[in-house]
Amino acid sequence: MTAPQYMAIARKWRPQTFDEVVGQDHITRTLTNAIKSGRIHHAFLFIGSRGIGKTTTARILAKALNCTSSDAPTISPCNTCDNCVSISAGNNIDVIEIDGASNNSVDDIRNIRDNIRMVPTSGRYKIYIIDEVHQLSQGAFNALLKTLEEPPAHGIFILATTEAHKIPATIISRCQRYDFRRVVVSDIVSLLKKILAKEKIKATDEALYAIARIAEGGVRDAQSILDELITYCEEQITFEDVFEVLGLVDWQYFHALCDAMLAGDVARQLEIIEEVVAAGKDLSQFVEDILRYYRNLLVCLTVGSSEMLLRLPQSEMEEMRKRAKRFSVVKLIRLVEQFAELVNGFDSQIAQRTALETLLIQLTRVDVEVSLDTVMEKLLLLGKGGIASNVQAVPESPPPNPPDAGPHKKAAAAPAPQPPPQSEIEKLSLGREESVWREVVNRAGTRNAALGIHLGRVHPLGVDTDGVLTLAFEPGAEKAWSYFQKSKNRGLLEQLLQEETTNAQSVFFLEKTVPDDTAVSEQATPTPKQDGEKPEAGDRYRRASKDPAVAVVLNEFRGKIVEIHDPTENAE
Repeated sequence: MTAPQYMAIARKWRPQTFDEVVGQDHITRTLTNAIKSGRIHHAFLFIGSRGIGKTTTARILAKALNCTSSDAPTISPCNTCDNCVSISAGNNIDVIEIDGASNNSVDDIRNIRDNIRMVPTSGRYKIYIIDEVHQLSQGAFNALLKTLEEPPAHGIFILATTEAHKIPATIISRCQRYDFRRVVVSDIVSLLKKILAKEKIKATDEALYAIARIAEGGVRDAQSILDELITYCEEQITFEDVFEVLGLVDWQYFHALCDAMLAGDVARQLEIIEEVVAAGKDLSQFVEDILRYYRNLLVCLTVGSSEMLLRLPQSEMEEMRKRAKRFSVVKLIRLVEQFAELVNGFDSQIAQRTALETLLIQLTRVDVEVSLDTVMEKLLLLGKGGIASNVQAVPESPPPNPPDAGPHKKAAAAPAPQPPPQSEIEKLSLGREESVWREVVNRAGTRNAALGIHLGRVHPLGVDTDGVLTLAFEPGAEKAWSYFQKSKNRGLLEQLLQEETTNAQSVFFLEKTVPDDTAVSEQATPTPKQDGEKPEAGDRYRRASKDPAVAVVLNEFRGKIVEIHDPTENAE
């Protein structure tokens, strides 16, 4: 006696009624209402990604229309009559399933057109289910068009496709269109639990959530993965089993990569890549997972721990929340954008690795991006006369005394940072803490997206006793500088400060940093000025180059003076 043939889980537990279809309630409800009311269309177009139930729903609809246990079409086919059994098996004489990829010629469609005019043998309708219909040739679509327009009373077409944009509009206009959605993670997890209960197999919730996320909304993909894991595991499917079988990278690698980036540790980031490569993991998938990781951090920071958006176990959400608080929104947006570009640019294994490593170095830039807090600390010390080392002014310029007035003096007067009050969570007390400032930036973004984005390119130096907040622009933040030159936008910021903080009422910006193609030549000899006359550019350049505070910034950022801007020149 031969052993019974094994049936894959995706086939074994394929939905047999409308109630069993997962995640497509909007479609099953419409179809059942159509059957109840007798408003059965002659042509249906099912659109959606692979493995989400298009063909399955087509078969259930065919059974509902041709079930012999009822005198009329029914929303609950019996699945026991000859018609239901043969339709489920795919060998019913009146329900013909056709692959559009291999039957895409004009002659193939002409055969369908001729055969559909024959009355059904055992059912009420002769039904053609054409899968991947977008692969029909233009001639085949033209041959199908007339039949769709004037079908026989007993003829029904169900067209299924993953690429609706490839189907001519003339075909779409003659069909009832049904758009299938990707199934949410929670629904897939619930389905997998039901299957495992029937199969008498155990699995952890973390493993099921991982399977559901990997399936990306495809029920069939999730069932196939589960089938593979059942074969691999002996007693229980665990989170580690999922990563081992599918060759995925453990989430701890992404946490470690994130921590290394925050610490500016390029060496550790490259070591993590080496570990991933040595483990035989797919780098392209690794980069996609990095992109997904930083996207989740961005969601955590901007909208909180949303299960619908993150689709993560609670323990993983906690880890994401802790790390999200260490970023600004602007920084995470840059990370997501650049990793997205990297995902689209793969061509070979070595190119993947090189591009990935280069991007990590570029994003971290430990050799040129110095902590702004470090720079501001030195500026404050300079204002108090307490800094002497590691400051190199422009050559041939003797180090003069600090200027008597200007933005640097204002920065020196900034009070010591104060943490946000614990008893008052609605309003913040501003100092120089980046964590408090990020909260202000986030609140700004909820009011005005442009204000939040541009405010993310500046950093606080402190608030004086008059409630004036001094801000410094990041290098290269020309757009932010231009944005805040408009009185309207400054007004928005000051209104925000007055409403959201306890100690800031107005704002003062330090001068901007601009590209180095507009440098003022130092060759011109300045012309002596009369009293009250504004200095020439060359003169202002020399005076700025002698300023020790400027020298601190140039030294820390490996920069040079490229433009001098006097705020009083544009004052009205």
